Amino acid sequence: MNAYSDYRSRIKSGDLIALTHYKWTSWYDLQVQAVRVFTQSEYSHVGIAWEIGGRLFLIESVAPFVRITPMSQLARDGFYHVPLDVPISDAELEFALAEVGTGAYSKWESVLAKLRRLPIGANHAWSCAEFTIWCRALSGVHLGDVATPSAVVRSAQDQGRPVYFVGGEVTP
Repeated sequence: MNAYSDYRSRIKSGDLIALTHYKWTSWYDLQVQAVRVFTQSEYSHVGIAWEIGGRLFLIESVAPFVRITPMSQLARDGFYHVPLDVPISDAELEFALAEVGTGAYSKWESVLAKLRRLPIGANHAWSCAEFTIWCRALSGVHLGDVATPSAVVRSAQDQGRPVYFVGGEVTP
């Protein structure tokens, strides 16, 4: 395991971040687990790393909408880092930031992702994987056409990208 404080300098804008959710203690946990089971996904969530002003953030689609979360909040439980080595283009960043607070997260898009292929997303009701695929494509990164978190990570791995686990401590 890589401690976040020691590892964070390796994470660059545009890298893939994946999470695995194991909790079963709340209604939210049950919903996440139901989507994971239905989509047969090892990972419960994916998003895009964004570095700005010396800080690291995750641009992600979660209920109720697309948001930006400090990466340090994810470090306590840990996350997976997949270096993609392709920076976020101006077009990708403009699109992603335009969706923040407005692009709706859709549990149905998450469930349906296992049943259909892209292109999807024209309705701005995103699953996390769909949003990630759509954004990264604007910078020329192809992460497959199956919008589940595991399919996105697997697509990156098929392109020779390693996966690193990061966590265990939070940077002050």
